[in-house]
Amino acid sequence: MQAGTLLGIGLAAAGLCACAAPAVQAPKGTAQAGAFAVAHEGVSYQARLAAGRPGKALTRAGAVAVPGLTLRVAPFAGDQGKRAKDVAALACAQAGGRFQPQAIGGYTAGAWIFEGGCA
Repeated sequence: MQAGTLLGIGLAAAGLCACAAPAVQAPKGTAQAGAFAVAHEGVSYQARLAAGRPGKALTRAGAVAVPGLTLRVAPFAGDQGKRAKDVAALACAQAGGRFQPQAIGGYTAGAWIFEGGCA
């Protein structure tokens, strides 16, 4: 093989290895599953924490798993992600946990859902 080919193979293998990032460590918390009413800036919201699959967080190395409870907050519109994240953080604290802001949220049927969002 030529030196250039070996170098290309080595660089490709190194690039693949960089994509395998470890999971984000869940912060130490004692979040309790359940339903919670949350008030934020004069508006009432409903939050539900439940066991679920790990969420995802984007890092320089790619998407990594975020362990924790799944947090659903409603009612919201699809363009209210920042407000939903603020309410989710309040709900998680109310449940005795710590919100994981790196967890990516998704919008479905009037609610924002943060898988792995509360630990």
